[in-house]
Amino acid sequence: MPETTERPVSSLPAYSARPTVRIDGQPLATVDQQLRTMTVSEAEGGLASLVLRLGNWGSIGDQVDHLFDAGGPVGLGSRIEVYAGDASGPRKLFDGEVHALEGVYSIGGAPELVLLAEDGLFAARQARRSALHESRTLEQLARDIASRHGLTLDASGLPATPGLWTQVDESDLAFLRRTAARLDCDFQLVDSTLQLRRCADRDRGTIELAMYSQLLALRVIADLADQVSEISVGGFDVARGRACAATSRGAQRGPGSGLTGTQLLGRLRRGNRRSEHLGALPCASQAEAQALADTAFDQRARRFVRAHGQAEGNAALRVGSRVRLRGTGQRFDNTYAVVEARHRFDTVSGYRTDFVGECAYLAG
Repeated sequence: MPETTERPVSSLPAYSARPTVRIDGQPLATVDQQLRTMTVSEAEGGLASLVLRLGNWGSIGDQVDHLFDAGGPVGLGSRIEVYAGDASGPRKLFDGEVHALEGVYSIGGAPELVLLAEDGLFAARQARRSALHESRTLEQLARDIASRHGLTLDASGLPATPGLWTQVDESDLAFLRRTAARLDCDFQLVDSTLQLRRCADRDRGTIELAMYSQLLALRVIADLADQVSEISVGGFDVARGRACAATSRGAQRGPGSGLTGTQLLGRLRRGNRRSEHLGALPCASQAEAQALADTAFDQRARRFVRAHGQAEGNAALRVGSRVRLRGTGQRFDNTYAVVEARHRFDTVSGYRTDFVGECAYLAG
């Protein structure tokens, strides 16, 4: 295996990676001790979720009873924070509120309590409205939504062209997801800050993972089925009274190096030229037509190579970060943008992180 610059998860040769939990800002030893499993999931489009399973039977003073019953510190609406990684220097992995409780009971097994929580975008998921947003840029739309739900916005490098946006009986979260994706942008919530970036510009740090070291398992696929040579979009500019049309051969493919799917189409016997017109995407100006064509092309291009991996638990491995894979051979050793991450803990396997990465490039 070639040399790597993979950084250790901890500076200690042996360390505890058991997650720690705070309820309403306070550490609770009973919660940490009774933690059975933890899963934190996040993907593009924000809204991280948490499933926390606790043992719910033990000693309370001189009695044995349910540890987390009604009237205790754990309940619906409780703020819950989860920290993971080396216990001597843990990193915050989740910050949200409990929106559901589940009791699990069986003969021969101790009772369990399952906490289900979502981060600060939960309110945006619940808030449905109908509105017409005139002459608003994506940043202005996002700032309005963030302000309405007590969040701050951190946005940069976004398309600045204003547009007319219609929200019909749609949640604020779904509306923001739709408008952001239309312009090839994505957002994630970090504490109480909504970070909004172009998809190709997201960079929450690069992590190197070597196969048979911190990278425990990997499945990678390079698929030409959805790759094209160019994409075209057309519409009508009512204000100027004329048709508008645009084509794209790629604008922002994201991290990585090598040959693109478009270039490798030439190796197919009859597939060296594959153009596609997207008639279902309405546009009202030349600038909007070009933005939509670039978005459609780039989203396909970045999905050319997809890596599904499992690594040692690493709280820095998040949506928007990048992973540099090593030890998989020349074809798949590359830098991938993380688009999904799932942090899992149980008392048998310990702390693991599953991820999905995308790359627009492949070695020849």
